[in-house]
Amino acid sequence: MADLKALQIHKALADDTRFRLYRYLGLTGRPVSVRELSRRLSLHPNTLRPHLRHLERAGLVTREIRRGSNVGRPQTLYSIVVTADTAEDGDYRLLSEILLGAMSGKRGRDRATELAREWGGYLASRGAPKPGVRVPAGRNLAALQEAMARAGFEPRFRRQGRQVVEVTLRDCPFRELVEDHREIVCAVHLGLLEGMLAAVKPSLEVRQFRPFAERSICRLVAAG
Repeated sequence: MADLKALQIHKALADDTRFRLYRYLGLTGRPVSVRELSRRLSLHPNTLRPHLRHLERAGLVTREIRRGSNVGRPQTLYSIVVTADTAEDGDYRLLSEILLGAMSGKRGRDRATELAREWGGYLASRGAPKPGVRVPAGRNLAALQEAMARAGFEPRFRRQGRQVVEVTLRDCPFRELVEDHREIVCAVHLGLLEGMLAAVKPSLEVRQFRPFAERSICRLVAAG
């Protein structure tokens, strides 16, 4: 029975949209409406509802019907189901704090940034085309967007010319650590992105990076 449950969870989270839904619900830590999920993930509510039902059947999310004070349709809100695994996330937060503290100073920061570049290249190259296969640039950007999403960012791409693209990152996977460790967190953040950009073909490089250009939003301009 435990193996069957694990298989259901694996299948539910193997889909990228469901993974993003589950992650967003986990980060907010509160009941969220379909309208908010649609706005944050840039997907139509009718696209999200079957994915939410799938997560609900897998026991990963729960829903509640909340009636407002005004006359109108009740609102359906979704929340993450707290399990023993999700309750242990605090252990990883403590581990992150310890490791970040050990990386203080320029040498530690440079080493962390270089490791982040290597991980970024790995994440972006997993979906890369086979050697000798030529693909249009749009396909490469799609792979890049998928890699950024899997790393925990909420990327939005906008072309500014044939070889220039602006990326808006609406979510930082390290945001819980930014307040106390902003310098190294932003360095690792940038290293991950640099590694991803270098891994696509043709490669891109960072021309401008603005951490927290707006509240919880970072902006990146990359060019070939």
